[in-house]
Amino acid sequence: MITLRPYQQRAMDQLLDWFRNNQEGHCIVSACVGSGKSVMLAWLCQHAIAQWPETRIIMLVPNKELLEQNYEKLISIWPDAPVGIMSASVGKKQLGHAITIATIGSLYKHAAKVGHVDLLIVDEAHAIPGGEEGMYRKFISDMHKYCPDMRVIGATGTPFRGSGVWLTAVDDAIFTDIAAHVTMDELLEAGYLTPLTTQPTTTRMDATGVRTVGGDYVVSELARAIDRPELVATACAEAVRLAADRHKWLVYCVTVKHAEHVKDELIRLGVHAEIVTGETPKAVRSEHIERFRAGQVRALVSVAVLTTGFDVPDVDCIVLLRNTKSPVLYVQIMGRGMRVADGKNDCLVLDFTETIENLGPVNRVRGREQKKKSAHEAPLKVCDECGSLNPISATECKTCGTVFDVVATDPHRVTASHARIIDDGQAYVIDHHITDVTYSPHRKLGKPDSLMVSYWSGIKRVAREWVCLDHHGYARTRAEAWWGKRAPRLRNDGQLFVPGSTSQAIEWLMSGYQLATPSVIRVNESGKYPEIVGYAWPDSQLKEEA
Repeated sequence: MITLRPYQQRAMDQLLDWFRNNQEGHCIVSACVGSGKSVMLAWLCQHAIAQWPETRIIMLVPNKELLEQNYEKLISIWPDAPVGIMSASVGKKQLGHAITIATIGSLYKHAAKVGHVDLLIVDEAHAIPGGEEGMYRKFISDMHKYCPDMRVIGATGTPFRGSGVWLTAVDDAIFTDIAAHVTMDELLEAGYLTPLTTQPTTTRMDATGVRTVGGDYVVSELARAIDRPELVATACAEAVRLAADRHKWLVYCVTVKHAEHVKDELIRLGVHAEIVTGETPKAVRSEHIERFRAGQVRALVSVAVLTTGFDVPDVDCIVLLRNTKSPVLYVQIMGRGMRVADGKNDCLVLDFTETIENLGPVNRVRGREQKKKSAHEAPLKVCDECGSLNPISATECKTCGTVFDVVATDPHRVTASHARIIDDGQAYVIDHHITDVTYSPHRKLGKPDSLMVSYWSGIKRVAREWVCLDHHGYARTRAEAWWGKRAPRLRNDGQLFVPGSTSQAIEWLMSGYQLATPSVIRVNESGKYPEIVGYAWPDSQLKEEA
Protein backbone atom coordinates (compact mmCIF):
# COMPACT_ATOMS: atom_id res chain seq x y z
CA MET A 1 0.00 0.00 0.00
CA ILE A 2 0.98 3.61 -0.53
CA THR A 3 2.67 5.07 2.58
CA LEU A 4 1.17 8.33 3.79
CA ARG A 5 2.45 11.11 6.00
CA PRO A 6 0.89 11.03 9.49
CA TYR A 7 -1.53 13.89 8.82
CA GLN A 8 -2.53 12.31 5.49
CA GLN A 9 -3.25 8.98 7.18
CA ARG A 10 -5.25 10.75 9.86
CA ALA A 11 -7.35 12.48 7.18
CA MET A 12 -8.00 9.22 5.34
CA ASP A 13 -8.92 7.49 8.61
CA GLN A 14 -11.38 10.31 9.31
CA LEU A 15 -12.86 9.84 5.85
CA LEU A 16 -13.30 6.09 6.30
CA ASP A 17 -14.84 6.65 9.74
CA TRP A 18 -17.30 9.07 8.17
CA PHE A 19 -18.41 6.45 5.65
CA ARG A 20 -18.84 3.86 8.40
CA ASN A 21 -21.07 6.25 10.34
CA ASN A 22 -23.03 7.63 7.37
CA GLN A 23 -24.82 5.21 5.07
CA GLU A 24 -26.07 8.07 2.91
CA GLY A 25 -24.84 11.47 1.80
CA HIS A 26 -21.70 12.90 0.27
CA CYS A 27 -18.71 14.54 1.94
CA ILE A 28 -15.65 16.73 1.48
CA VAL A 29 -11.97 16.20 2.23
CA SER A 30 -10.67 19.69 3.00
CA ALA A 31 -6.91 19.62 2.44
CA CYS A 32 -4.97 22.84 1.94
CA VAL A 33 -2.29 23.55 -0.63
CA GLY A 34 0.83 21.44 -0.17
CA SER A 35 -0.96 18.68 1.75
CA GLY A 36 -0.44 16.11 -1.04
CA LYS A 37 -4.07 15.83 -2.03
CA SER A 38 -3.22 13.77 -5.14
CA VAL A 39 -1.33 11.26 -2.95
CA MET A 40 -4.29 10.92 -0.59
CA LEU A 41 -6.67 10.39 -3.52
CA ALA A 42 -4.32 7.74 -4.94
CA TRP A 43 -4.27 5.97 -1.55
CA LEU A 44 -8.06 6.12 -1.37
CA CYS A 45 -8.40 4.51 -4.80
CA GLN A 46 -5.89 1.78 -3.93
CA HIS A 47 -7.52 1.10 -0.57
CA ALA A 48 -11.04 0.89 -2.02
CA ILE A 49 -10.02 -1.55 -4.76
CA ALA A 50 -7.94 -3.67 -2.35
CA GLN A 51 -10.88 -3.97 0.04
CA TRP A 52 -13.61 -4.31 -2.59
CA PRO A 53 -12.06 -5.51 -5.92
CA GLU A 54 -15.21 -4.77 -7.93
CA THR A 55 -15.14 -1.09 -6.97
CA ARG A 56 -15.37 1.33 -9.89
CA ILE A 57 -14.13 4.89 -9.41
CA ILE A 58 -14.28 8.07 -11.47
CA MET A 59 -12.07 11.04 -10.58
CA LEU A 60 -13.22 14.32 -12.14
CA VAL A 61 -10.81 17.23 -12.58
CA PRO A 62 -11.39 20.70 -14.08
CA ASN A 63 -8.52 20.80 -16.59
CA LYS A 64 -5.79 18.95 -18.47
CA GLU A 65 -2.98 20.12 -16.18
CA LEU A 66 -4.62 18.72 -13.07
CA LEU A 67 -5.53 15.49 -14.87
CA GLU A 68 -1.91 14.93 -15.88
CA GLN A 69 -0.71 15.81 -12.38
CA ASN A 70 -3.09 13.37 -10.66
CA TYR A 71 -2.46 10.61 -13.23
CA GLU A 72 1.32 10.92 -13.01
CA LYS A 73 1.23 10.93 -9.22
CA LEU A 74 -0.99 7.84 -9.16
CA ILE A 75 1.25 5.90 -11.57
CA SER A 76 4.46 7.00 -9.82
CA ILE A 77 3.38 5.55 -6.49
CA TRP A 78 1.15 2.72 -7.81
CA PRO A 79 2.66 1.63 -11.16
CA ASP A 80 0.11 -1.15 -11.69
CA ALA A 81 -2.93 1.02 -11.04
CA PRO A 82 -5.88 -0.06 -13.26
CA VAL A 83 -6.46 3.47 -14.53
CA GLY A 84 -7.64 5.03 -17.77
CA ILE A 85 -7.95 8.60 -19.01
CA MET A 86 -11.01 10.26 -20.50
CA SER A 87 -10.05 13.66 -21.88
CA ALA A 88 -10.30 15.25 -25.29
CA SER A 89 -7.46 17.66 -24.46
CA VAL A 90 -5.17 14.68 -23.78
CA GLY A 91 -6.52 12.75 -26.75
CA LYS A 92 -7.64 9.65 -24.83
CA LYS A 93 -11.02 8.00 -24.29
CA GLN A 94 -10.29 5.05 -21.99
CA LEU A 95 -13.53 4.12 -20.25
CA GLY A 96 -13.98 0.72 -18.66
CA HIS A 97 -11.06 0.70 -16.19
CA ALA A 98 -11.48 0.32 -12.44
CA ILE A 99 -10.33 3.93 -12.14
CA THR A 100 -11.06 6.61 -14.73
CA ILE A 101 -9.54 10.08 -14.43
CA ALA A 102 -11.51 12.51 -16.58
CA THR A 103 -11.80 16.19 -17.32
CA ILE A 104 -15.36 17.22 -16.60
CA GLY A 105 -15.80 18.82 -20.03
CA SER A 106 -15.12 15.50 -21.76
CA LEU A 107 -17.45 13.39 -19.64
CA TYR A 108 -20.41 15.38 -18.42
CA LYS A 109 -22.64 14.53 -21.40
CA HIS A 110 -21.81 10.81 -21.41
CA ALA A 111 -23.13 9.36 -18.15
CA ALA A 112 -24.98 6.64 -20.11
CA LYS A 113 -21.67 5.35 -21.53
CA VAL A 114 -19.80 5.20 -18.24
CA GLY A 115 -21.33 2.08 -16.74
CA HIS A 116 -21.48 1.24 -13.06
CA VAL A 117 -19.69 3.62 -10.65
CA ASP A 118 -19.41 3.23 -6.89
CA LEU A 119 -17.34 6.28 -6.01
CA LEU A 120 -17.13 9.65 -7.73
CA ILE A 121 -14.23 11.84 -6.59
CA VAL A 122 -14.39 15.51 -7.59
CA ASP A 123 -11.00 17.20 -7.30
CA GLU A 124 -11.18 20.97 -6.72
CA ALA A 125 -14.77 20.54 -5.60
CA HIS A 126 -15.24 24.27 -5.00
CA ALA A 127 -15.74 24.50 -8.78
CA ILE A 128 -19.16 22.85 -8.43
CA PRO A 129 -21.73 25.68 -8.72
CA GLY A 130 -24.71 26.21 -6.47
CA GLY A 131 -28.18 25.39 -7.73
CA GLU A 132 -28.75 22.74 -10.38
CA GLU A 133 -26.80 24.21 -13.29
CA GLY A 134 -23.39 23.36 -14.72
CA MET A 135 -21.44 20.37 -16.02
CA TYR A 136 -20.72 18.82 -12.61
CA ARG A 137 -24.34 19.02 -11.52
CA LYS A 138 -25.56 17.51 -14.78
CA PHE A 139 -23.11 14.61 -14.63
CA ILE A 140 -23.77 13.81 -10.96
CA SER A 141 -27.53 13.97 -11.51
CA ASP A 142 -27.34 11.75 -14.60
CA MET A 143 -25.05 9.24 -12.89
CA HIS A 144 -27.43 8.89 -9.96
CA LYS A 145 -30.12 7.77 -12.40
CA TYR A 146 -27.95 4.81 -13.40
CA CYS A 147 -26.10 4.33 -10.09
CA PRO A 148 -28.41 5.52 -7.28
CA ASP A 149 -26.02 4.25 -4.57
CA MET A 150 -22.99 6.12 -5.95
CA ARG A 151 -21.22 8.20 -3.29
CA VAL A 152 -19.47 11.49 -3.99
CA ILE A 153 -16.29 12.79 -2.33
CA GLY A 154 -15.21 16.35 -2.96
CA ALA A 155 -11.55 17.25 -2.47
CA THR A 156 -10.48 20.88 -2.14
CA GLY A 157 -8.28 23.24 -0.20
CA THR A 158 -11.04 25.87 -0.19
CA PRO A 159 -14.35 24.21 0.78
CA PHE A 160 -16.48 27.24 -0.01
CA ARG A 161 -17.80 29.04 -3.06
CA GLY A 162 -16.26 32.19 -4.50
CA SER A 163 -18.89 34.11 -2.52
CA GLY A 164 -17.46 32.60 0.66
CA VAL A 165 -20.42 30.34 1.47
CA TRP A 166 -19.46 26.87 2.72
CA LEU A 167 -20.10 24.13 0.15
CA THR A 168 -22.18 22.37 2.79
CA ALA A 169 -24.39 25.45 3.26
CA VAL A 170 -25.18 26.53 -0.32
CA ASP A 171 -28.66 26.04 -1.71
CA ASP A 172 -29.12 22.49 -3.07
CA ALA A 173 -25.79 21.48 -1.53
CA ILE A 174 -24.37 18.19 -2.80
CA PHE A 175 -22.17 17.75 0.26
CA THR A 176 -23.54 17.18 3.74
CA ASP A 177 -20.31 17.16 5.74
CA ILE A 178 -16.62 17.93 5.76
CA ALA A 179 -15.31 14.54 6.79
CA ALA A 180 -11.60 15.35 7.05
CA HIS A 181 -9.63 18.55 7.50
CA VAL A 182 -5.92 19.26 6.91
CA THR A 183 -5.15 22.85 7.87
CA MET A 184 -2.58 25.34 6.67
CA ASP A 185 -1.46 25.93 10.25
CA GLU A 186 -0.41 22.33 10.87
CA LEU A 187 1.52 22.16 7.59
CA LEU A 188 3.29 25.46 8.29
CA GLU A 189 4.24 24.25 11.75
CA ALA A 190 5.51 20.92 10.40
CA GLY A 191 7.54 22.57 7.64
CA TYR A 192 5.50 21.20 4.75
CA LEU A 193 4.64 24.74 3.60
CA THR A 194 6.80 27.79 3.01
CA PRO A 195 5.66 30.92 4.87
CA LEU A 196 4.59 34.06 3.04
CA THR A 197 6.00 37.49 3.71
CA THR A 198 4.96 40.94 2.53
CA GLN A 199 6.43 44.33 1.77
CA PRO A 200 4.24 47.44 1.96
CA THR A 201 3.48 49.00 -1.41
CA THR A 202 2.72 52.63 -2.11
CA THR A 203 0.91 52.14 -5.42
CA ARG A 204 -2.71 51.12 -4.82
CA MET A 205 -5.34 49.71 -7.20
CA ASP A 206 -8.52 51.33 -5.87
CA ALA A 207 -11.73 49.37 -6.50
CA THR A 208 -14.01 51.90 -4.82
CA GLY A 209 -17.31 52.07 -6.71
CA VAL A 210 -16.76 48.84 -8.66
CA ARG A 211 -19.86 46.65 -8.43
CA THR A 212 -19.81 43.12 -7.04
CA VAL A 213 -21.65 40.22 -8.68
CA GLY A 214 -21.49 36.60 -7.50
CA GLY A 215 -19.14 37.48 -4.65
CA ASP A 216 -16.44 39.25 -6.68
CA TYR A 217 -15.85 42.43 -8.65
CA VAL A 218 -17.36 42.87 -12.11
CA VAL A 219 -14.33 42.28 -14.33
CA SER A 220 -15.12 44.93 -16.95
CA GLU A 221 -15.62 47.63 -14.31
CA LEU A 222 -12.54 46.57 -12.37
CA ALA A 223 -10.45 46.73 -15.54
CA ARG A 224 -11.61 50.30 -16.22
CA ALA A 225 -10.64 51.25 -12.67
CA ILE A 226 -7.16 49.72 -12.53
CA ASP A 227 -5.88 49.14 -16.09
CA ARG A 228 -4.52 52.65 -16.46
CA PRO A 229 -1.07 53.48 -17.86
CA GLU A 230 0.11 55.41 -14.81
CA LEU A 231 -0.96 52.64 -12.41
CA VAL A 232 0.65 49.91 -14.50
CA ALA A 233 3.89 51.88 -14.77
CA THR A 234 4.21 52.77 -11.09
CA ALA A 235 3.16 49.30 -9.85
CA CYS A 236 5.60 47.50 -12.15
CA ALA A 237 8.45 49.84 -11.21
CA GLU A 238 7.74 49.27 -7.53
CA ALA A 239 7.55 45.50 -8.03
CA VAL A 240 10.91 45.49 -9.82
CA ARG A 241 12.46 47.39 -6.91
CA LEU A 242 10.89 45.35 -4.09
CA ALA A 243 11.40 41.94 -5.74
CA ALA A 244 14.89 42.55 -7.07
CA ASP A 245 16.26 39.46 -5.30
CA ARG A 246 13.35 37.16 -6.28
CA HIS A 247 13.76 34.67 -9.11
CA LYS A 248 10.29 33.38 -10.09
CA TRP A 249 7.31 35.72 -10.09
CA LEU A 250 3.64 35.01 -10.67
CA VAL A 251 1.80 38.20 -11.60
CA TYR A 252 -2.03 38.24 -11.47
CA CYS A 253 -4.00 40.69 -13.64
CA VAL A 254 -7.69 41.30 -14.32
CA THR A 255 -7.99 41.03 -18.14
CA VAL A 256 -5.87 39.94 -21.08
CA LYS A 257 -5.33 43.55 -22.13
CA HIS A 258 -4.26 44.41 -18.59
CA ALA A 259 -1.83 41.47 -18.64
CA GLU A 260 -0.40 42.62 -21.98
CA HIS A 261 0.19 46.11 -20.60
CA VAL A 262 1.88 44.68 -17.50
CA LYS A 263 4.04 42.28 -19.49
CA ASP A 264 5.18 45.05 -21.85
CA GLU A 265 6.07 47.30 -18.91
CA LEU A 266 8.00 44.55 -17.10
CA ILE A 267 9.97 43.81 -20.26
CA ARG A 268 10.70 47.52 -20.67
CA LEU A 269 12.07 47.48 -17.11
CA GLY A 270 14.32 44.53 -17.89
CA VAL A 271 12.24 41.63 -16.52
CA HIS A 272 11.81 38.67 -18.89
CA ALA A 273 8.04 38.11 -18.79
CA GLU A 274 5.48 36.02 -20.68
CA ILE A 275 1.67 35.88 -20.60
CA VAL A 276 -0.43 32.82 -19.76
CA THR A 277 -4.21 33.28 -20.00
CA GLY A 278 -7.24 31.23 -20.91
CA GLU A 279 -6.83 32.49 -24.48
CA THR A 280 -3.20 31.36 -24.80
CA PRO A 281 -2.96 28.36 -27.19
CA LYS A 282 -2.24 25.18 -25.23
CA ALA A 283 1.11 24.53 -26.92
CA VAL A 284 2.27 28.09 -26.29
CA ARG A 285 1.06 27.98 -22.70
CA SER A 286 2.94 24.73 -22.05
CA GLU A 287 6.08 26.21 -23.60
CA HIS A 288 5.89 29.35 -21.44
CA ILE A 289 5.33 27.30 -18.28
CA GLU A 290 8.22 24.93 -19.02
CA ARG A 291 10.57 27.85 -19.69
CA PHE A 292 9.40 29.38 -16.42
CA ARG A 293 10.16 26.14 -14.59
CA ALA A 294 13.61 26.11 -16.15
CA GLY A 295 14.31 29.69 -15.05
CA GLN A 296 14.39 31.09 -18.59
CA VAL A 297 11.35 33.29 -17.86
CA ARG A 298 11.34 35.32 -14.66
CA ALA A 299 7.70 36.43 -14.54
CA LEU A 300 4.54 34.71 -15.73
CA VAL A 301 1.73 37.23 -16.10
CA SER A 302 -1.62 35.52 -15.65
CA VAL A 303 -5.34 36.07 -16.08
CA ALA A 304 -7.78 33.54 -14.61
CA VAL A 305 -5.22 30.69 -14.71
CA LEU A 306 -2.12 29.61 -12.72
CA THR A 307 -4.28 29.15 -9.62
CA THR A 308 -5.92 25.74 -9.13
CA GLY A 309 -3.47 22.88 -9.64
CA PHE A 310 -0.53 24.98 -10.87
CA ASP A 311 2.57 23.58 -9.18
CA VAL A 312 6.01 25.21 -9.50
CA PRO A 313 7.46 24.83 -6.00
CA ASP A 314 10.25 27.42 -6.30
CA VAL A 315 7.93 30.38 -7.02
CA ASP A 316 9.24 32.99 -4.60
CA CYS A 317 7.19 36.09 -5.47
CA ILE A 318 3.46 36.74 -5.94
CA VAL A 319 2.49 40.10 -7.46
CA LEU A 320 -1.20 40.87 -7.03
CA LEU A 321 -2.34 43.50 -9.54
CA ARG A 322 -6.05 42.68 -9.46
CA ASN A 323 -8.50 43.19 -6.62
CA THR A 324 -10.65 40.30 -5.49
CA LYS A 325 -13.29 39.67 -2.86
CA SER A 326 -13.29 35.92 -3.50
CA PRO A 327 -11.74 33.92 -0.64
CA VAL A 328 -11.31 30.97 -3.04
CA LEU A 329 -9.28 32.98 -5.55
CA TYR A 330 -7.31 34.64 -2.75
CA VAL A 331 -6.28 31.36 -1.08
CA GLN A 332 -5.56 29.67 -4.41
CA ILE A 333 -3.31 32.52 -5.57
CA MET A 334 -1.40 32.69 -2.30
CA GLY A 335 -1.03 28.92 -2.26
CA ARG A 336 1.03 29.06 -5.47
CA GLY A 337 3.87 30.57 -3.44
CA MET A 338 3.71 28.23 -0.44
CA ARG A 339 5.26 25.09 -1.93
CA VAL A 340 8.54 23.97 -0.36
CA ALA A 341 11.69 24.05 -2.54
CA ASP A 342 15.43 23.77 -1.93
CA GLY A 343 16.97 27.12 -1.09
CA LYS A 344 13.58 28.82 -0.63
CA ASN A 345 12.94 30.40 2.77
CA ASP A 346 9.74 32.27 2.04
CA CYS A 347 7.63 33.77 -0.75
CA LEU A 348 7.27 37.53 -1.07
CA VAL A 349 3.73 38.79 -1.70
CA LEU A 350 3.36 42.26 -3.18
CA ASP A 351 -0.27 43.30 -2.89
CA PHE A 352 -1.02 46.46 -4.90
CA THR A 353 -4.72 46.13 -4.00
CA GLU A 354 -6.62 46.04 -0.70
CA THR A 355 -7.16 42.26 -0.92
CA ILE A 356 -4.96 41.12 1.98
CA GLU A 357 -6.20 44.03 4.04
CA ASN A 358 -9.84 43.08 3.43
CA LEU A 359 -9.66 39.28 3.54
CA GLY A 360 -7.07 39.02 6.30
CA PRO A 361 -4.34 36.42 6.94
CA VAL A 362 -4.55 33.61 4.40
CA ASN A 363 -4.41 30.93 7.10
CA ARG A 364 -7.47 32.44 8.79
CA VAL A 365 -9.79 32.44 5.77
CA ARG A 366 -12.95 30.46 6.48
CA GLY A 367 -16.34 30.08 4.85
CA ARG A 368 -19.60 31.54 6.01
CA GLU A 369 -23.23 30.54 6.12
CA GLN A 370 -25.69 31.33 3.36
CA LYS A 371 -27.64 34.44 4.27
CA LYS A 372 -30.87 32.64 3.44
CA LYS A 373 -30.53 29.06 4.60
CA SER A 374 -32.06 26.15 2.78
CA ALA A 375 -34.65 24.13 4.62
CA HIS A 376 -33.27 21.04 6.35
CA GLU A 377 -35.11 17.98 7.64
CA ALA A 378 -33.78 18.79 11.11
CA PRO A 379 -32.42 22.07 12.53
CA LEU A 380 -28.70 22.31 11.76
CA LYS A 381 -25.91 24.79 12.30
CA VAL A 382 -22.70 25.28 10.36
CA CYS A 383 -19.33 25.13 12.11
CA ASP A 384 -17.53 28.45 11.52
CA GLU A 385 -14.15 26.71 11.61
CA CYS A 386 -14.57 23.81 9.16
CA GLY A 387 -18.01 24.13 7.54
CA SER A 388 -19.53 20.86 8.73
CA LEU A 389 -23.25 20.70 9.48
CA ASN A 390 -24.10 19.85 13.10
CA PRO A 391 -27.32 19.33 15.07
CA ILE A 392 -28.55 22.63 16.47
CA SER A 393 -28.10 21.25 20.01
CA ALA A 394 -24.44 20.22 19.50
CA THR A 395 -21.91 21.79 21.88
CA GLU A 396 -18.91 21.00 19.68
CA CYS A 397 -18.33 20.24 15.99
CA LYS A 398 -18.47 16.54 15.13
CA THR A 399 -15.68 16.97 12.54
CA CYS A 400 -13.07 19.35 13.97
CA GLY A 401 -14.05 19.49 17.65
CA THR A 402 -14.53 23.28 17.75
CA VAL A 403 -16.54 24.23 20.83
CA PHE A 404 -19.62 26.23 19.89
CA ASP A 405 -20.31 29.48 21.72
CA VAL A 406 -23.26 29.30 24.08
CA VAL A 407 -24.32 32.68 22.71
CA ALA A 408 -24.09 32.78 18.94
CA THR A 409 -21.53 35.20 17.55
CA ASP A 410 -22.31 37.72 14.85
CA PRO A 411 -21.95 35.88 11.51
CA HIS A 412 -20.86 39.03 9.70
CA ARG A 413 -17.18 38.88 10.41
CA VAL A 414 -15.09 42.05 10.58
CA THR A 415 -12.13 41.41 8.32
CA ALA A 416 -8.57 42.23 9.22
CA SER A 417 -7.66 45.84 8.59
CA HIS A 418 -3.91 45.33 8.33
CA ALA A 419 -1.85 43.65 5.67
CA ARG A 420 -0.52 40.68 7.62
CA ILE A 421 -0.52 37.72 5.22
CA ILE A 422 0.09 34.93 7.79
CA ASP A 423 -1.30 34.90 11.32
CA ASP A 424 1.42 33.30 13.46
CA GLY A 425 -0.60 33.35 16.67
CA GLN A 426 1.22 36.34 18.15
CA ALA A 427 -0.75 39.31 19.41
CA TYR A 428 -1.15 41.94 16.73
CA VAL A 429 -2.33 45.33 17.97
CA ILE A 430 -2.82 48.28 15.64
CA ASP A 431 -3.96 51.88 16.17
CA HIS A 432 -6.65 53.26 13.86
CA HIS A 433 -7.37 56.97 13.40
CA ILE A 434 -11.13 57.38 13.59
CA THR A 435 -13.00 59.68 11.22
CA ASP A 436 -16.58 58.70 12.09
CA VAL A 437 -18.66 56.63 14.51
CA THR A 438 -22.11 55.28 13.61
CA TYR A 439 -24.80 53.76 15.82
CA SER A 440 -27.51 51.22 14.99
CA PRO A 441 -29.77 48.77 16.84
CA HIS A 442 -28.60 45.15 16.94
CA ARG A 443 -31.34 42.58 17.36
CA LYS A 444 -31.18 38.82 17.93
CA LEU A 445 -34.18 36.57 18.25
CA GLY A 446 -34.78 35.73 21.90
CA LYS A 447 -32.10 38.17 23.17
CA PRO A 448 -32.34 41.76 24.44
CA ASP A 449 -31.44 44.45 21.93
CA SER A 450 -28.06 46.15 22.03
CA LEU A 451 -26.50 49.26 20.51
CA MET A 452 -23.99 48.43 17.77
CA VAL A 453 -21.23 51.02 17.54
CA SER A 454 -19.17 51.04 14.32
CA TYR A 455 -15.82 52.82 14.08
CA TRP A 456 -14.70 54.11 10.67
CA SER A 457 -11.34 55.16 9.33
CA GLY A 458 -12.16 56.81 6.03
CA ILE A 459 -14.40 54.42 4.07
CA LYS A 460 -13.34 51.34 6.05
CA ARG A 461 -15.04 50.05 9.16
CA VAL A 462 -12.18 48.97 11.43
CA ALA A 463 -14.04 47.65 14.49
CA ARG A 464 -17.39 47.28 16.19
CA GLU A 465 -18.62 46.94 19.74
CA TRP A 466 -21.97 46.28 21.37
CA VAL A 467 -23.39 48.33 24.25
CA CYS A 468 -25.95 46.31 26.23
CA LEU A 469 -28.36 49.02 27.38
CA ASP A 470 -31.35 46.63 27.43
CA HIS A 471 -29.59 44.08 29.64
CA HIS A 472 -29.53 43.82 33.42
CA GLY A 473 -26.85 43.31 36.04
CA TYR A 474 -23.18 43.54 35.08
CA ALA A 475 -23.89 44.03 31.34
CA ARG A 476 -26.09 47.07 32.10
CA THR A 477 -23.47 48.45 34.51
CA ARG A 478 -20.79 48.22 31.82
CA ALA A 479 -23.14 49.90 29.32
CA GLU A 480 -23.72 52.79 31.73
CA ALA A 481 -19.95 53.19 32.24
CA TRP A 482 -19.39 53.14 28.46
CA TRP A 483 -22.05 55.82 27.96
CA GLY A 484 -20.69 57.89 30.85
CA LYS A 485 -17.23 58.22 29.24
CA ARG A 486 -18.78 59.72 26.10
CA ALA A 487 -21.88 61.62 27.22
CA PRO A 488 -22.19 65.29 28.20
CA ARG A 489 -23.15 65.87 31.85
CA LEU A 490 -26.61 67.37 31.66
CA ARG A 491 -27.96 67.19 35.23
CA ASN A 492 -27.29 69.83 37.87
CA ASP A 493 -26.16 67.23 40.40
CA GLY A 494 -23.48 65.94 38.04
CA GLN A 495 -25.34 62.72 37.38
CA LEU A 496 -25.74 61.39 33.85
CA PHE A 497 -28.76 60.88 31.73
CA VAL A 498 -28.36 57.29 30.47
CA PRO A 499 -30.98 55.92 28.07
CA GLY A 500 -33.04 53.09 29.44
CA SER A 501 -32.95 51.09 26.21
CA THR A 502 -31.32 50.80 22.81
CA SER A 503 -34.38 52.28 21.10
CA GLN A 504 -34.24 55.31 23.40
CA ALA A 505 -30.51 55.73 22.72
CA ILE A 506 -31.15 55.71 18.95
CA GLU A 507 -33.97 58.24 19.42
CA TRP A 508 -31.65 60.57 21.37
CA LEU A 509 -28.84 60.26 18.84
CA MET A 510 -31.15 60.92 15.89
CA SER A 511 -32.44 64.01 17.69
CA GLY A 512 -28.96 65.54 17.85
CA TYR A 513 -27.59 64.15 21.12
CA GLN A 514 -23.79 64.11 20.78
CA LEU A 515 -21.48 61.43 22.14
CA ALA A 516 -17.75 62.13 22.22
CA THR A 517 -15.83 60.41 19.41
CA PRO A 518 -12.39 58.89 20.06
CA SER A 519 -9.63 60.15 17.80
CA VAL A 520 -7.82 56.79 17.86
CA ILE A 521 -8.80 53.27 18.86
CA ARG A 522 -6.37 50.46 19.57
CA VAL A 523 -7.50 47.10 18.20
CA ASN A 524 -6.16 43.61 18.88
CA GLU A 525 -6.58 41.91 15.50
CA SER A 526 -5.03 38.57 16.43
CA GLY A 527 -8.25 36.72 17.12
CA LYS A 528 -11.24 35.70 15.08
CA TYR A 529 -12.88 39.07 15.70
CA PRO A 530 -11.06 42.41 16.22
CA GLU A 531 -11.21 43.52 19.87
CA ILE A 532 -10.98 47.17 20.95
CA VAL A 533 -8.44 47.40 23.78
CA GLY A 534 -7.90 51.15 24.06
CA TYR A 535 -9.15 54.62 23.14
CA ALA A 536 -7.57 58.05 22.70
CA TRP A 537 -9.75 61.14 22.92
CA PRO A 538 -8.98 64.50 21.34
CA ASP A 539 -6.13 66.23 23.25
CA SER A 540 -5.48 63.12 25.39
CA GLN A 541 -3.18 60.10 25.35
CA LEU A 542 -4.39 56.70 24.23
CA LYS A 543 -5.50 54.67 27.24
CA GLU A 544 -5.60 50.88 27.38
CA GLU A 545 -8.92 49.49 28.54
CA ALA A 546 -9.11 46.83 31.25
